[in-house]
Amino acid sequence: LAQQLVEKLPQDITTDIVKEKPPEQPKTPPPPPPDMVKPPPAVIPPPDIQIAAETNVNTITAVTTNTAPPPPKPAAVAATLARGRGNDCASSYYPPLAVRLNHEGSTTLTVHIGADGQVTGTDISNSSGYPELDEAAQRCVQNRWHFAPATQNGAPIASTKEYRIVWKLR
Repeated sequence: LAQQLVEKLPQDITTDIVKEKPPEQPKTPPPPPPDMVKPPPAVIPPPDIQIAAETNVNTITAVTTNTAPPPPKPAAVAATLARGRGNDCASSYYPPLAVRLNHEGSTTLTVHIGADGQVTGTDISNSSGYPELDEAAQRCVQNRWHFAPATQNGAPIASTKEYRIVWKLR
């Protein structure tokens, strides 16, 4: 048992001291590249143009005619709202949400009117500040309004007009 407790010592370790080699001196850096100079732009000489002398052949140099300017076209008559149709949007198209929230204001619409007097489209020129009022104004105008079309030279034409719809709770 005692023999197991004794361990065999390792043999002596010898070490040598090795001197470190000094770092190699860097070689001289390469010379910087020469500055690149942009060559001047190539200049193309203008072509030689030879102009023949003008020969005078019996020609008419100037002719003037006095014509009257065409008469001005008559201006288009503005489209007007047809009578006899209900055009009060605030009473029949007031959105229930706007009533509950007490929203009031005015919406200005640009109304596009076809040659047949029907509303062909609407654009919001000035918002009331409440999308539900603006959308109701557009629905009302497109569904209920009818126009006598604008005319030019007696013929109906498409036109555009602005209208303001006031939304006020009673």
